[in-house]
Amino acid sequence: MSLSKKIFITSATLFAIMLIFLGVYNLSFKKTVPPEKPADTPTVPANTPIVEASKITPISDEAVLSPILDAATSAIKYYSKLTGKVYSIDLDGTNKKTISDKNLPGLADVIWSPDGSKAITKFTQDTGNKFFYYDYATNVGVPLKNNLDTIIWQSNSKIFYKYYDPKSSERTLNIADPNGSSWVKIADLNYKYVSIAPIPRTGLVSFWNSPDASAETDLESSSVLGGGNTPILKGYFGADYLWNTSGSAVLVSHADQKNGSQIQLALMNDRGGEFKNLGLATFVSKSVWSKDNKTVYYALPGSLPSNATLPNDYLANKFNTADSFWKINTVTGEKTRIVDAANSSSGIDAERLFLNADESMLFFVNKLDGKLYRVNL
Repeated sequence: MSLSKKIFITSATLFAIMLIFLGVYNLSFKKTVPPEKPADTPTVPANTPIVEASKITPISDEAVLSPILDAATSAIKYYSKLTGKVYSIDLDGTNKKTISDKNLPGLADVIWSPDGSKAITKFTQDTGNKFFYYDYATNVGVPLKNNLDTIIWQSNSKIFYKYYDPKSSERTLNIADPNGSSWVKIADLNYKYVSIAPIPRTGLVSFWNSPDASAETDLESSSVLGGGNTPILKGYFGADYLWNTSGSAVLVSHADQKNGSQIQLALMNDRGGEFKNLGLATFVSKSVWSKDNKTVYYALPGSLPSNATLPNDYLANKFNTADSFWKINTVTGEKTRIVDAANSSSGIDAERLFLNADESMLFFVNKLDGKLYRVNL
């Protein structure tokens, strides 16, 4: 064998031995390094729960009185509970604007016209309640006469009110222009404290003795033209009522018995028939009708004190509730929870519920802090 051939064979053998040695080294000693993960791609364990943000959001920075959705601007208007000044805010709580910067000491309540262009303010005085009418379009306001204690709007141009005549001791239900002029008596009333509600899309007004667990509640109606009272429902203690938007049905909250400790929500038609218990322990003051006239959105107390007299103790603010939010189809009875009370970091005791125009949002006042809140539906 030639010398050059021996050198080639020896070199090839040494090269093969080196390749085998490198392969064994890589398999035995060198660690595999995974490709580097991009810095903006966090590692999340597979079992980490996804926490949904709370659907309950405060949208006012102060306690409010009588918030209302302004039909013309789709903003929310309200009076400050502390000062009586008037503001408007967008539905998310931004863009706060001052409508009136006048302080109103003693302001107890506000009754807005349906379109939000006018208001009747109620002041508590040593001599009794005093009411003032104000038109925001004309900036004209006038005091109403004395001896009024309940006022509600019939339309944007008329009001219903209860009047007490100190000379005759008669109590009457009347209709008038918002400034109190052109008044006409509708019906005689047999009780001191009355609740009044127009029956939508009719020429009727309903009225009843204000809820009291020790007394049966008599729901009646009368034509705005007069002609006598028509009984609708009686026999239930501490009852309160809320008409749907078509006037075809009414919610009823009532005590389970005289001076009872349980509250029940029921439904009936406009004549007091087809009465059925909805199986809900809540108040009409925690409820609002949808425009479809069959869906009711409501706040449901987590529990109610077993020794309470209802609705009296709740109306007297002797306790607060811890509410979750639901809706019910009053035709089928199907109930759907919207948001649980646990989704709120602070307690919720809801009142004055209302919806925005497309019913994608529910608004309410929280009795615990007086602020206005929003629930996304």
